[in-house]
Amino acid sequence: MAEWYADIESTVFTIVQYNLKIRKDAPYPNLNCTTASASDSPAQFPTLYIHELTPLENGQDLDNNEVNSILHSVEAKVFSNKSETEVRKIMASVIAEMKKLRYSVTLFPNPTTNKQISSAVARFRRTIAKDDVL
Repeated sequence: MAEWYADIESTVFTIVQYNLKIRKDAPYPNLNCTTASASDSPAQFPTLYIHELTPLENGQDLDNNEVNSILHSVEAKVFSNKSETEVRKIMASVIAEMKKLRYSVTLFPNPTTNKQISSAVARFRRTIAKDDVL
């Protein structure tokens, strides 16, 4: 049996992807969403890459025989071949979605452009207990 914390990255990714791309009135229906750090396919733009950073256990009880909660961190990267403005707009939507999931922003995006590809990185963190529902 998988532990309760094993699928948090997938859950967060699914929620953010649904709200930004799939939902009927989604703001970015052409957004390429992925959790894969590399691909053999040609690059698609704009792209949102969501990655779970190493979680930390917290909230131990005296018995310390199970994981009661974790400090969960997520990194989001947005890439665009159009402009830093597009990156900013998409990242603002990502931040809004992560705030709905009660994550704190620990690194605000600062878009940059390199070889005509604009990108930005943001990081998010929150404590998730074993009985929490995202």
